[in-house]
Parts: sequence; C-alpha cells; structure tokens
Amino acid sequence: MTQISATGLTSPEQATLTTIVDQIESRREYNERREAYYEGSKRVRQLGIAIPPKLADVATVVGWPGMAVDVLEERLDLEGFSLPDGDVDGLELDQVWADNRLEDESGQAHLPTLMHGISFVTVSAGVEADGEPPVLVTVEPPTRMSGVWDTRARRLSSAASVQWDKEAGRYTAATLYLADQTIFMEAPAGGGMLRVVDRRKHGLGRPLVVPLVNRPRVGRPWGRSEISRAIMSYTDSAVRTLLGMEIHREYYSSPQLALMGVAEEAFVNSDGSAKTAWEVYLGRVLALTRDEDGELPQVQQLSAGSPAPYLEQVRGLANLVAGEAAIPASYLGFVTDNPSSADAIRVSEARLVKRAERRQRIFGSAWCEVMRMALLVRDGAIPPEARSLVARWRDAATPTRAAQADAVMKLVSAGVLPANSEVTYELLGYDRTTINRLAAEARKIRTEQMLNGLLSQPGPDEQVSALTARGAADVDDAE
Repeated sequence: MTQISATGLTSPEQATLTTIVDQIESRREYNERREAYYEGSKRVRQLGIAIPPKLADVATVVGWPGMAVDVLEERLDLEGFSLPDGDVDGLELDQVWADNRLEDESGQAHLPTLMHGISFVTVSAGVEADGEPPVLVTVEPPTRMSGVWDTRARRLSSAASVQWDKEAGRYTAATLYLADQTIFMEAPAGGGMLRVVDRRKHGLGRPLVVPLVNRPRVGRPWGRSEISRAIMSYTDSAVRTLLGMEIHREYYSSPQLALMGVAEEAFVNSDGSAKTAWEVYLGRVLALTRDEDGELPQVQQLSAGSPAPYLEQVRGLANLVAGEAAIPASYLGFVTDNPSSADAIRVSEARLVKRAERRQRIFGSAWCEVMRMALLVRDGAIPPEARSLVARWRDAATPTRAAQADAVMKLVSAGVLPANSEVTYELLGYDRTTINRLAAEARKIRTEQMLNGLLSQPGPDEQVSALTARGAADVDDAE
C-alpha cells in the first residue's frame, strides 16, 4: 500500500498516524489468514504426493477454525451492567446501550476479538444533525485499526483507523485518536490526498478507544487468536485427507477387474482405436474371446477400497482440534449412538465453560471502561459510583431451564433470594424486557393490595358508631 499522509496534520500527528498505519499493515497477513480460515476460504497447500495435479484444485472445506471461534462466542452474551448496590438507573446507561444497539454490537465485537486476538471499541460524541445519538459507540476490527499501547497506564496512548479502497488502491478516510482530540480525515471523491475535515477536541486526557483483547499476557498485550497454529495445521491435514477420500471415491468406488490371459484386441474398438481407461474401469468390456490357444481368460473382481481409514484419520484430527479448542469432540460432528448423560455433557464442557468465564471477566472490564468513557463524553465527568461498574453476563454453562428454575426456587424458599427481585429474574434467564414487565406487574399487584387494605378499613362514621356501641355495652355491663 502507499504511504499514508494527510494535509492539515502537524508533524507529530503525521508521525503518529504513519506509525500506527504501519502496524496495521504489518499485521495484515496474520489477520487475513485467520479470517480466511474462519470463512473456510483458505487454499490448503498440497504435498504433491498422493493427489494428482489435475485434482489438486478440488474444493474441500473443513470448518473447524470457525467452530473454535463460534462455539466460544456463543457463550459470551453481554446483558447489561450493574453496581454493587444494584442502583444503576441513575447513570442512565440503558439509553447508551439502546441507542448503540450494544446487545447486538457487543457480539459483533467479540467475534473479531476471538478471531484475530483483538478488536477496538471507539466512543465519540454524536452529531445530532446527522441523526446520531448523543454518545456514539462503534466497533473496529484490527484489519482497519491499531494503536500505541502505554504499558504503565495499561491503555492506549493513541490510535488510528483507516478505510482502504482496494479497487482504487488508495486511502479514502482515516481517524486519528489522540489524548486531547479526535481528528477526522477524508479524501476527495475523485481521488487525491487525505485532508483534515474535522477536529473534535475533548481534553479528556486519553484517546476515546478501548481495546478488547483475547488472552493477553505479559509482554503480549495484543492477545492471541483462538485460531492457533495447531488448529490451522490440523485443519490442513483434514482437508488433504478428505480430498484423498474424494479421489478414492472417483477411482475406486467401481469394482475393479483383474483380467488374465486376455488378448490385446479385447481393449481395442472396432475402428482400431484403444478403449479409454474409464470404459475399462466401469465395466464397458462385456465380452472377451478365447486366446490363441483356445483358453478362456480368467476374470477376477477386486473389492473396492473402504473409506474407513480416511474417516478414522479425520476423527483423530477432530479429537486433536477438540483438545486444542477446549470443545467437546461431539461438536465436530463425531457422535455415538448412545446419547451422553447430563453429567457427561457437563464434564465434557467444563473447560469450554471455564474458558468462556475467563473471557467474560476480561471483556467485561473493557466494556465497563467503554461505559465509563461514554459517561465522560456525555457528562464531562465519571461519577464516583461508576468506578464500581461491573458487566452482567448470561451464564456460560448450559443448564436446562428446569434445573435452573429448580435451583432458583430453592434459594427463594430458603430466603436467600426475594421472590420478586430483579436478581431472581436474571438468574431465571429472562431478558431485560421481560424483567421490566415482571417488575411493573409486581408493583401493580402491591399497589392493588395496598388499596384493597385501605378500602377494607372502616371509615370515620363507622368508627364513631363502633365506639358508641362499645361504650353503651360497657355501661350495661356496669349496671
């Protein structure tokens, strides 16, 4: 790609933009390769031993890399945020959540994070004239965005995103995120150099970008992909094995014949041309004559080869992928006739559940930082209580609804949980809309009970009559 530059930038700003774009380009091959494996579009290099060159381009796809990502992403459902005292309504985060459709967008952020090892969430003030919400939260993949990591502060010191037009071979837009401002750049529609079109100064002391990192470790803050080198290697082997099975089917699925004592004329057509190999393989030679000694040829049928060795090899590779990705082998398509018991399913998913819980903790910290940054953009400050904000996730395990309801009812019966608490509804797996409806219904019932209690009490006149009657009764008793 061409060197990026933009008019209207200062020398330090241009140097920062160039450095970050160079990082994006240096990781492009890594990211595109993982994406190709995820999509199943990666062409596997053949060894050139057992596969004829003319059949090497037969398309065979194994979706294990995509499954390793999707199975984990499906257990990462962000449902909202909470505070230790439970009162998060005062922060009005639900409006930010709804305006940016984060119930869906959060999953779209987790997917590239697991695929590439990292993605980025940006926060900015929306432009009301363009119909944007007050706070705009967007997700950027690492194929378009990167940044400079501040190890001491444990956050980005700067970041940039770019838009590249592959057909035109040029940058069409870029955004530079600095500690005090966000700079927007665009190229003219007809082509040309990028130019600064807007500077939005916020003075918040940090770029408005939060990275979502998968499996970070000391010395590797950018994380790593769930599509590891081992999974890619096992996938390549499985693709070659299935391709071998396809070729085996084409050549050896028809019974082969062993002909002994057959004259050469048996393989020649009436016009003197030789019969094709397919005519011989597929049994087109239906009649054979005696040889020059008057002997009949000997014909033996050879049994076709079984595809079982190929399937066993694929099964072994599937077990290796299951161990590397921490998913049950049954997820990869190999199941037994006897269904697994509930306990066996829980044991087989133990590592997957634990891995999902780890991701929930790491991603949850990042999403809480996004929400605090949204408050900073919207209100100009972060309330003290927002420092204790925690993300609320759906249970990463797969308990049945009956088992989950039974466990919650036991806690309610023991007095650990109140019957009409939002926490109880969350543990039962209800979504936010259902929880709000149940809470409103509970308030309605309590209000009706209070009104019925008040109406059942005697009025003032009835109370005076009751007191008069009671006094008269006391006089009669005294006489």
